[in-house]
Amino acid sequence: MTQVEQLAQFVTDASYDALSETAREHLKIRILDSIACAIGSLGAEPVEWIRKHVETFGGGPHCTLIGGRRTAPDRATLFNGALVRYLDFNDSYLALDETCHPSDNLAPIVAAAEYADLSGQDLLTALAIAYQVQCRLSDVAPVRAKGFDHTTQGAYAVAAGVSRALSLDRVKTANAIAISGTAFNAVCHANRRPVSLEGACLPEYCGLLRKCDISRQARHHRPARDIRRQQGIQGFHRRPFRDQLAERGP
Repeated sequence: MTQVEQLAQFVTDASYDALSETAREHLKIRILDSIACAIGSLGAEPVEWIRKHVETFGGGPHCTLIGGRRTAPDRATLFNGALVRYLDFNDSYLALDETCHPSDNLAPIVAAAEYADLSGQDLLTALAIAYQVQCRLSDVAPVRAKGFDHTTQGAYAVAAGVSRALSLDRVKTANAIAISGTAFNAVCHANRRPVSLEGACLPEYCGLLRKCDISRQARHHRPARDIRRQQGIQGFHRRPFRDQLAERGP
């Protein structure tokens, strides 16, 4: 079983019952904190640009936009994620050699959960999976020293969480993670001061594209070669992160 298949197995096996009361409580706090950040961002000029973009290109009204109206899941991911992220007050995880904002996963997972009509417990389970994947990868495979942004680990996390929210099976989950992890490896220059709009909204832009990839995976069976993308000679555990993974383990 490849590493991606093992990760997919973790995603499909995870359950709400396995979450401790403390974990459940903290997830709820993170959701409320993210919503507060989003409300604080309403009306900001860059956010309004994104709203106009969403309104222009539209989509089926499946998901709620914070502040009103509805749109397609990928557009809701972009707009709501930008609201959460724009003020840069959302949560942080401080690993030994990496930092990340795990609540960057909230907007795509909430959009997927609303689209799939999930219960609150199922939403928390999918979010917990994304938090675990991103934070654990930040622990064992930090990428900043190599010039990459923390959205690199986020590519795996959001694919894992959204795959769970959409109830993908293990094979489709593995392929969705592999596609997302292969495609979205942003360089950290985007977040150098002064931070550009692209840097401020990088996780949300990546989240939009990942949502498109995962939705495609949900509709179509992909061949096994997608799974092997992360296991081959140029895979994540080979370049440029092989040393960290060898030292710190799975």
